[in-house]
Amino acid sequence: MLKENNTEFFECACYSDEHTLKFTLDLDEYGDPPYPTLYTSIFLNQYRSFFKRIFISIKYIFGYKCKYGEFDCFLLKPEDSDRLIRLLKLYKSKCSQNKKN
Repeated sequence: MLKENNTEFFECACYSDEHTLKFTLDLDEYGDPPYPTLYTSIFLNQYRSFFKRIFISIKYIFGYKCKYGEFDCFLLKPEDSDRLIRLLKLYKSKCSQNKKN
């Protein structure tokens, strides 16, 4: 069941602290936009040495961008699938209610 603040956390099946998904369902009907919004955030952490971070920051200063971006993976535990489905069904039902109004 969703918490009072409409937020669900999912921990990766690998149990890494860096692999945590956060879903927040904003049901504010008076906000901007005036319909429910589902926010998703994932924590990605890169542990690198001091000199590697300096090198990366110098490339950043000169405008270098990796064409592949930053990626990581998340493995949903089977026992969490029902919570995710409930969250998505609630989001879908609130969106369809707003379309009718």
